[in-house]
Amino acid sequence: MSGEGASGTDRPADPGTSGTGPAKGGGPAKGGERSAGPAKSGEKDGAGNGKTASESSDPDAPYGSDRRAFGEAYDEGRNLTTGGPMAFIRDSAVDEMHVGDRHYHYSAGRGGKRRSGSVHEDELEAVRARYVPVDGYDDMLSTLEDRRVMVLCGEPGTGRFTTAVRLLDGVGCEVISRFDAGQDIGALTSNDFENGHGYVVELLDAAGSSTTETQLDKLRDLVGASGSNIVLIAERDDLQGWHLGSYVVLYSPPNSDRVLESHLVEEVREDGQDAQALLRELGESHRLRRALGPAPRPVEVARMARLLAEYGRGAIGLDEVESQAAQLVQRQVVEWFAGLAGLRSAELGDALRLAAFRIALAVLNRSPYNMVAETGRQLADLFLKDVKGVSTTQSSLFADDHQSRLPKSRAEVVEGSMSVGLERVPVGLAKYSDDRLPVVLLSYVWKNHHGLRKVMVQWLKALSKDGRPMIWVRAAQAAGLFCSLDFHSTFEDMIRPGATAMGKRRRQRRLFAAVALDQAARDERVADAVDERLKIWRRSGTDAERWTAASALGYDLGRRSIDSTFEELRVLGTPSEQQSALDEWTDASLVQASGYSVANLFAFGEVEPVLGKLAEWTSSDRQSVRKLAWWAMLYLIHMHGFDLDQLRLSAGRVERPTPRAQEHWPLLLALQDEQSHLATPIADLLRWGLRGRRGDFVARYLFGPWIRAAEKDGECLRALITFVPHLVHDEFDVRRLHYLVNRLRHDWSDPLKDDAARLLEAAIRVPALREEAS
Repeated sequence: MSGEGASGTDRPADPGTSGTGPAKGGGPAKGGERSAGPAKSGEKDGAGNGKTASESSDPDAPYGSDRRAFGEAYDEGRNLTTGGPMAFIRDSAVDEMHVGDRHYHYSAGRGGKRRSGSVHEDELEAVRARYVPVDGYDDMLSTLEDRRVMVLCGEPGTGRFTTAVRLLDGVGCEVISRFDAGQDIGALTSNDFENGHGYVVELLDAAGSSTTETQLDKLRDLVGASGSNIVLIAERDDLQGWHLGSYVVLYSPPNSDRVLESHLVEEVREDGQDAQALLRELGESHRLRRALGPAPRPVEVARMARLLAEYGRGAIGLDEVESQAAQLVQRQVVEWFAGLAGLRSAELGDALRLAAFRIALAVLNRSPYNMVAETGRQLADLFLKDVKGVSTTQSSLFADDHQSRLPKSRAEVVEGSMSVGLERVPVGLAKYSDDRLPVVLLSYVWKNHHGLRKVMVQWLKALSKDGRPMIWVRAAQAAGLFCSLDFHSTFEDMIRPGATAMGKRRRQRRLFAAVALDQAARDERVADAVDERLKIWRRSGTDAERWTAASALGYDLGRRSIDSTFEELRVLGTPSEQQSALDEWTDASLVQASGYSVANLFAFGEVEPVLGKLAEWTSSDRQSVRKLAWWAMLYLIHMHGFDLDQLRLSAGRVERPTPRAQEHWPLLLALQDEQSHLATPIADLLRWGLRGRRGDFVARYLFGPWIRAAEKDGECLRALITFVPHLVHDEFDVRRLHYLVNRLRHDWSDPLKDDAARLLEAAIRVPALREEAS
């Protein structure tokens, strides 16, 4: 690389110095090294830990030991976008929706309560033709025949009503009617029943929990005397259900595959299509399987059968299938939230707590349950703060138990892991069963429940100050989604306050704004507005806004136009060029933020563009540009193999993940070992850093850990030994590297093993031996 040298006049001025003396804006403040410059009096670092700016200047910044956790959180939140099949979210509210359990017919009602009336004959015919018996159906039928009263306990939306109708039809009821949902069964009299009729009543939360076995005994006497039958539907509660005695039957939904086949056969019966061929196509098509979803409700399966039939006859295309299937997910969300306004005070408290939990889960999907529950309680407290007449305590100690809330939210806990520093530990993760639910739920609430917006803004701003990446990063991405739906108000309410944050945790709050802008820019409708805002901050923004702009360009947002991004970061990362010559020092935080973004773009897959740009900058005759390159190099040296693995999916490109065995390798070492053509440009960059005036610092505090990593991993040691000769071009390089190995060999607390040291020393001599041999 041109302009390099261990000594002599051909070497560019050290990127971290101006004249002689300690560097301004130099390396990490470890081992007595000077930092970027003096800290402003009383100023704390971005983590709010009371350290001055000089103490917090660390190569692992801005995430410190949480970088891996940040990557995991960032990856999980990328799905909060409204493109493709989710584009319907951008339009007005869905025109039609279904409420309740029935999965063959659709209601246009807005409430969640089923009204009284008879089940029409055409509905009964559809049930008879398409019904798929659930587990234990024959036992249910026998129970109803014997007792005339039965309570089906199951989760809403799983087809309980349809099963109740089929059971009543199965015991020979001539007419099947339904009472209003929430009917007080204690108020029923003999005048409410007719001979040969069957009845269905849905017990809502309050009615279901207050029903007793004695009441059911009296109800049995009533229907027995009238020669009728009744099926009650209640939510499943394993702690209460057994108090209803032998009337209770635990209900599970029917098999989705069998329901789909049954419906599809009926849908194509008249037009002669081959239902089995359509089912095979569904099984072979990733897009069709995703449209159906991993855990569809029976109503969604029935609708998917209709869509498949229309797709098979050419009436709609695959895009339309995906879009309409996604709208079924929105109907579920509408059901959850549409009934809140009509609830009585006694029921509203628990309903708002469940709504808050669902919102928290949408923001923190695939996070530990306790984390979701904790943030959900914070949101619920804000919801209930100004609601009069609602108890601030839960109706049950078990109301927030995961066995209660997860089924009601179509969610589950799955085995997973989270990072603690560089390591991963196993943990159960709460998640929606359908990954489309988070973006649909958050978008629907934001667009249709304006009364909740103010509270959610307050909640998300509080989460932006939480030190756990899984919380603040995901909250930032939710804010970015809201920004894409309503740019102006969301930008002013959440993003600008974060971008200009001062005081405690200011760095994290600015990163919150940066991640939110990155997320918002995934929507092409506002991407140009985000770009324009960042350029305004670059040209005329405050120091805080420029820092935020530099950070935002280090994510997917920066990959949209990589050449333009490099130019923006070059200007942002060289603030000294716009300073008066009389200014004593420049705060290096903006240089560091820009350098970090360059390194982050490398980890996002822009490997060769970043190496090429750094080769250009390290050869620049501008000291400020070389300083920017120097910081980017420091961050790159400090990255690990998991960085490329965690941040591999972006901007429509898929980078091959780093092998698990290389997760703890230095990222640059793992890449050049995997792709040999990268060895030379990576070695050129590192040699430039090692030969600079602060080369000893680079070697001791950043390159040294490479040797430590290699000492613990035989394959990593092999890769390092193969790479080391690329760093040696002259005798000065040999001496420098020998000094490093010798220093580590005699380290007081953790000396390098002799075997590893000898192998490295031999590798350092390889180029000289080759030259002697030639």
